[in-house]
Amino acid sequence: MIEASGSELRVLPLGGCGEVGLNATLITYGDRAILIDCGALLGLHNAPGVEKAVPGFEPLYTGGRKLEAVVLTHGHEDHIGALPALLADLDVPVFGTPTTLDFVRSRLERDNGVPAEARSQRGRLVEVPLGGHLGAGPFDIEMVRVTHSLPDCAALCINTPAGRIVHSGDFRLDATPAHGLPTDIERLRALGDEGVQLLLSDSTNSERHGHGLSEAVVAKTLETLVAETSGRVVVTLFASHIHRMRAVAQAALKSGRRIGLVGRAVERCWQLGVQRELLPSDPGLLIRTDRIGTHPRERVLVIASGSQGDWQGGFHRIAQGQEAGLRCLPGDRFIISARTIPGNEPTVRKLVNLLLKQGIDVVTDRMQPVHCSGHACAGEQAELLRLIRPRHFVPVHGDRAMLQAHAKVARTVGLAEDAMTIVEDGQSVILRGDTVQRGPDEPVSRRALDREGRMLDWGDVRDRNKIGRTGLLACSVVLDSRGGCVGSPAVTFRGRRESSMVVQRISRAVKEAVDSSPALGADPREKHIRAAIRRVLKAEKSVLPELQIHQHLVES
Repeated sequence: MIEASGSELRVLPLGGCGEVGLNATLITYGDRAILIDCGALLGLHNAPGVEKAVPGFEPLYTGGRKLEAVVLTHGHEDHIGALPALLADLDVPVFGTPTTLDFVRSRLERDNGVPAEARSQRGRLVEVPLGGHLGAGPFDIEMVRVTHSLPDCAALCINTPAGRIVHSGDFRLDATPAHGLPTDIERLRALGDEGVQLLLSDSTNSERHGHGLSEAVVAKTLETLVAETSGRVVVTLFASHIHRMRAVAQAALKSGRRIGLVGRAVERCWQLGVQRELLPSDPGLLIRTDRIGTHPRERVLVIASGSQGDWQGGFHRIAQGQEAGLRCLPGDRFIISARTIPGNEPTVRKLVNLLLKQGIDVVTDRMQPVHCSGHACAGEQAELLRLIRPRHFVPVHGDRAMLQAHAKVARTVGLAEDAMTIVEDGQSVILRGDTVQRGPDEPVSRRALDREGRMLDWGDVRDRNKIGRTGLLACSVVLDSRGGCVGSPAVTFRGRRESSMVVQRISRAVKEAVDSSPALGADPREKHIRAAIRRVLKAEKSVLPELQIHQHLVES
């Protein structure tokens, strides 16, 4: 490990290396820096009330760095979801392609409850077209077109005084994308011919061999399934996947169906797609949600949000049959055009079983090619490495297993062991001349946010977990002026049941503990009360719940 000096280039992941999501990479030359992406971590498990986590951004406030810009590769939540938290503290320009910044504006509106124009006064949003350049301090950055599951996605060619870095962003080498041009292979090859010091590349699908399925195949499959269905068709997907939504819309048009949108997320993304002329703008194509049930079933296709089964999404609403007009009937077909994210399987499985009990034909990507990933598989990753031919390689965007699998891919194309470095969040690499070495580590944390974007304390989240596992015991003690008990302490359990006998024993034990040491202060007295409760529950062989002690002093 070497120490950084002023004229060296340093790469420090603040997130996205060691987990899937939270993508944010800080690149520093001297005391000037850019942040590549600013993503959130979604779907946290054992974190009740936590909507997402965002990086703590500690390195941005230490070491005298000046953040010149945030540069975005695309508009998915795991790449832009932390922007509201960052822009609440820092006034910094944000660069991205036009569609990417459309997603940013939508995110800022939802997180802050104010128009994007007002919010962007603190984070200046600057559109850069694919193929365009931007300057930020000592960095000159080119937006290179790549295919992903969103329009206008970019890889970044970052020219610095210390050498050239290419950041792949999330990418596919799909020769037949659903819409738009494929990844700019020739430009990537030209960059490789000119020389690339360091490649940072997406590792998400590095454990999947070969090449991924093409969006063109998925579009054809959807068209066939829609045409074959005698009843209503429902398609649930990732709302931001505008290319997939376009394929679904085209299938609906070819089969003479009108479209109903169920879920705020798909409504927002449909509007964005229409504005960018990516989706049909005919107002007669859409059916109001509350009018879906009035149309012949064979003439309707519903696009539903919530493909991961979240309770507010359209998938959940339809499967639960909460609204008569949206309820599925035998003869209908429900297509899940999305991969189920690990951890969400039980929820999605439950909803699928509900639909099957109603006699609905459910189609998933395990049965038919109705979904393909927007991330490169190992064969495509190898192809990119051969195009770029970097002197050094750092895999990013993935957990440890994915990062190591990507390094294994790099070995198969001839990259030497000393030309690869695997780092996780807070571990830096330093580009010095023709060498890349591990640099000093820096502390990076995660901040928990609730659905309204408010910051939560991780200690409170741990308390919620414990209460969920063991319940809550609240003990209220009324004290006289001498520190003795007034009456019997009130003992209440929440989230679990105990017999009245146990409750009485706890109350008596607490009273005895308080009366035995009336001169104690509030904190030592609380320790005595907690010890008394623990002794009773231990004697009863009962699990200790979260304890909440209330002391009330009554003046005589």
